[in-house]
Amino acid sequence: MLEKIIRVDNVGVFKAAVPSAVTLKRVTVIYADNARGKSTLSSLLRACSAGDAQALRARKTIGSTGNQAIQLRFQGANGGSTVAFDGINWSAPASNLHVFNQEFVERNVYAGATVTPDQRASMLELALGDDAVGQREEFQRQSEAQRTASQRITAEEAALRGYHQGVTLTAFIALEPVSDGPQQLAELEKQLNEARTVQQILGRQGLRQLKRPSYNLDGIRAIAQASFDRLQDDAEQVVRRHFDAHLGAATERWVSEGLQHKADEQCPFCGQETAELPLLQAYKSYFNQAYKAHLQRVASLQDLVTQQVGDELVHEWRSTLDFNRIAVEGWASLLKLELPSFDLEAHAEAIGEAQALVRAIVDAKTAKPLEAVDVAGLDNAAAILQSVSAAVAAHNVAIEVLNAAIDRYKQGLAKADVQQLQSQRRIVELRMVRNAPEVLQHLADRDQAEKDRNEAERRKGEAREALDQLMATSLAAFQEAINAHLRDFGAPFTIRELKPSYLGGGVPRSEYVLDVRGASVPVGPANGGVLTFHTVLSEGDKRTLAFAFFLARLFADPNRAEAVVVLDDVFTSLDQHRRTKTVEAVLSMSQQCKQVIALGHDAYFLRDIRKRVAKVGGEVAELELRRGPENFTVMGAFDLEQFCASPYYKRYRLVEAFVSGTERVNLLDVAQALRLLVEGHMHRCFVGRFADGETFGKMIHQVKEAVENNPIHVLKPLVPELQSFNEYAAMFHHDTSGGHARTDVNDGELHHFASAALRFIRAGKLF
Repeated sequence: MLEKIIRVDNVGVFKAAVPSAVTLKRVTVIYADNARGKSTLSSLLRACSAGDAQALRARKTIGSTGNQAIQLRFQGANGGSTVAFDGINWSAPASNLHVFNQEFVERNVYAGATVTPDQRASMLELALGDDAVGQREEFQRQSEAQRTASQRITAEEAALRGYHQGVTLTAFIALEPVSDGPQQLAELEKQLNEARTVQQILGRQGLRQLKRPSYNLDGIRAIAQASFDRLQDDAEQVVRRHFDAHLGAATERWVSEGLQHKADEQCPFCGQETAELPLLQAYKSYFNQAYKAHLQRVASLQDLVTQQVGDELVHEWRSTLDFNRIAVEGWASLLKLELPSFDLEAHAEAIGEAQALVRAIVDAKTAKPLEAVDVAGLDNAAAILQSVSAAVAAHNVAIEVLNAAIDRYKQGLAKADVQQLQSQRRIVELRMVRNAPEVLQHLADRDQAEKDRNEAERRKGEAREALDQLMATSLAAFQEAINAHLRDFGAPFTIRELKPSYLGGGVPRSEYVLDVRGASVPVGPANGGVLTFHTVLSEGDKRTLAFAFFLARLFADPNRAEAVVVLDDVFTSLDQHRRTKTVEAVLSMSQQCKQVIALGHDAYFLRDIRKRVAKVGGEVAELELRRGPENFTVMGAFDLEQFCASPYYKRYRLVEAFVSGTERVNLLDVAQALRLLVEGHMHRCFVGRFADGETFGKMIHQVKEAVENNPIHVLKPLVPELQSFNEYAAMFHHDTSGGHARTDVNDGELHHFASAALRFIRAGKLF
């Protein structure tokens, strides 16, 4: 039982909340306006029950420089003990302390519009209670052991990955050890070298043949033997004389080209008039189209010589001969190859000789393009070129013979499978690595991790089976208890199908369905267009559901007789019926539990709790969280009855205290209360006979004018006394005194009229 709150410093709105130690009783009600620290105090007590230091450090007072400090005095079977928080740690947790506040709701039931998996897991823990702690912890311990073992297996397999590249881990583990690994590797390496040598030989190229030339002098022969005799005689004589006088054939070519640039009747060179010039007319006859075509053929002779009697093959033959010479040297260690001779220089000279013969004929034709020239030299050139071509052909036949010998040699070589030999070598290497000390250690650690995982999985299954049996029994009872409380509160819904689930990582959590007016509403993530927890329950219903969970757990606790129960605004959003049932629940707690601490901002609700508890003889402490210095909250005593009393009741007690002398009161307060007290009494005695807000003077006038069948007629004999009383009492109210209200009060005079007011209320007379 929490006996005293000694100190609460620098926690939320509590800077120095307890000027002097506050004593609590078996039932303690604590009133506070909003934002005065109810949630902070309930969270503080929850943190105390769990020994949760982080929750308190997160609530350190904003702007405070001092250390947090909490001291709570608990009473127990072995005397008392003080639980303290020094800003860093709790000295000890407070056992068996049950707190219902917003944290409880959000942790176990819902948050906002949803019920999360974490809340369903917490709700399952809440439902099972201490009975299932051992089994649940064993299940979670084995689940964690299984995960840890799996992580170890993964780590060992990752470490082994670099050792068995190219084969699976299963195949690697299955490899037999090898005792002569180095010798086997040496033999395989030898075979591989031989196989690679064979592959290199098989990949060698044979010898290359010379490209055979193709010579054709027929085109040159046809042009050289062609003549042109279609010119007019006169024109030819004129033009010939002119050409002979001016460099001959060179001038002829120059004139032939110049005519193509003369588009008008002026010379493009000197600008003189050329119309009707006889020489130009001769030029035009001389250089007709046939002539031009003939000259073009003659001009093409040089290109024909290059094409038909060219020596470009000589360079290609040289490269081929060099390649063949090197290739034969490469084969020298394997084959005796005799390269055929080919006198490249002599053949190149022969081609040059043939070119000279042909060019001589071309030059003769170029000098006299209109005449046929002697082409006997072409026959000599053709004979020379034919001999060169025959020599190339003979050389190529000899190369074919050598290549055939090379092919026969390649076919005689054994074809070893290099890839297979490499695979065999890799297997031997892996067998050697498989039995290396570090690999053996990794494999042993992996085997042990697998054994541990299998054992943890077996034990986890056993723990789950036992936990399932316990949960089936516990959850059925818990569901019935919840529904009993929901029915008691008049809730239009119940829960059903409360059961465990292992979805989502194997951590058990609760699943249940709301039965709302015949409709089934699953609790969990919302799907579009269907009923959800958020849409079918009002805020009051949600709060009622959460409180039903709390009550079901609390009253199922076999140790509830030692429980300290803290309720923070449990009646929020509840209607009158549920408020009444909540009071009854608190009364049951006070009778079955060690202590109940109820915090609220509704003083009338707290007063109802006090009355119900006091009615059965229970002790109730009344406290308040109120505004203190610097707008921080302090804790102190509180009078619920006085706070909740009506204005009439407060005035009556004030006047009575003054008349009896039991309390020291302010005389002016008493004087100002007299008229309102008597007015209130008359309103209560004669309900509906006096209008609300009507002054006391008008009320006396109504009495004075009342007829016999009017109930207020009985006051008619007291009219003079009432008027005298009103004259005195009105002086202390500025609205009826005709000026400033009187403030000086004589004790004796006041006592006379105060006593009259009480006699009027008690006995129906004043003086």
